[in-house]
Amino acid sequence: MAWKKATFVSLWLAALSLAICSTFIFIACGLKFSIFHSGLTVNQADFVDNTPFSVYLWQMLPETARWNDYVFSGPGLIGLAAFLTSIGLGSYAAIKLEEINHAALAAKKTEMHRWDSLLIGPSLEDTLQNFQHTNAPDVQSYAVKSA
Repeated sequence: MAWKKATFVSLWLAALSLAICSTFIFIACGLKFSIFHSGLTVNQADFVDNTPFSVYLWQMLPETARWNDYVFSGPGLIGLAAFLTSIGLGSYAAIKLEEINHAALAAKKTEMHRWDSLLIGPSLEDTLQNFQHTNAPDVQSYAVKSA
């Protein structure tokens, strides 16, 4: 059970990190698109920090006013793939969490029934069902349904 919870947590962390990375790429795409769409002449250093990844990302994006050029560029496709993968991983992690919760609930219910049968014994309905009547068709069933 512990490894299932660890798998769930690692899937959620992977989905979250992919979503954050894709958001960063989409922000850079939107920033560069809005700059060139408005007709401004702006350098990368005016808006973005000078980390090597930011410089690389800025240089990889096209300098055009058409939005589909940004979507179909290398960083745009990577961002789109990361975003869709994060949705898939998040959904898969949610399904795994549901399985973990279902297994825990089933184990708890089984344990409750076990303790119930140990403390109370078999129910009246179970006792009457196992009892063979000589005139079974003539006798009405008066078994009390257990909750």
